[in-house]
Amino acid sequence: MTGSAPQADAPTGDAILSSWSANADAWTNAVRNGDIPGRELTSDAIFNLVRQLPSGPILDVGCGEGWLSRRLSDHGHKVTGIDGSPELIARARELGGADFHHLTYADAAQTPRKLKGPYGTVVFNYSLLDEKVIHILMAVAATLFPYGRILIQTLHPFSAAAGGEYRDGWRTDTFSGFPEPIHYYFRTFTRWILEMRRAGLFLVETYEPLDPDTGRPVSLILSATIPERRKSL
Repeated sequence: MTGSAPQADAPTGDAILSSWSANADAWTNAVRNGDIPGRELTSDAIFNLVRQLPSGPILDVGCGEGWLSRRLSDHGHKVTGIDGSPELIARARELGGADFHHLTYADAAQTPRKLKGPYGTVVFNYSLLDEKVIHILMAVAATLFPYGRILIQTLHPFSAAAGGEYRDGWRTDTFSGFPEPIHYYFRTFTRWILEMRRAGLFLVETYEPLDPDTGRPVSLILSATIPERRKSL
């Protein structure tokens, strides 16, 4: 990464998808070559946590080039990966290892049955980037088994805000060799809790994987489920 900065204007959903499509090859190469700093720590953190949960089919939402889906599949899990970028889904299918589908969040939120399921675990690994996330969270919640979990790994709010203002808002990251910048909506810890509540989810646990060299958190992982009152409906 060569820079991160606040962004005054909110990008459209089409603009976000367009940037990921433009960056598909560069992103795929960076992930597969291990060029993203700290990626090994966060990748192991989400993988190990999914493996600790009750068994059942897994939905990898915003799967990108498919590394997590493949790794879980290699360990015996049945995994479906979806992404809004057809270019990233094409790269994911190159190596196979899971059932990959092109599906935008907007389409999934509007028609949850397109997600199929049911699933024991739904994973968002650095893939809730838009400001509006409630509808996609509600859609995936409808696909869960009663015991199911939704896992969200994201930038740790305190670490990500280091040296800057700690408030919600759009940010832009630029990576060397990427054709387009990456846009994402930064949330404080309080905002994440509020998003869970608005989506009708119950936050069960939070995890803060630490960098063994610095002792600082490298990410925040939220684990949520469906409240008992909804399970009985």
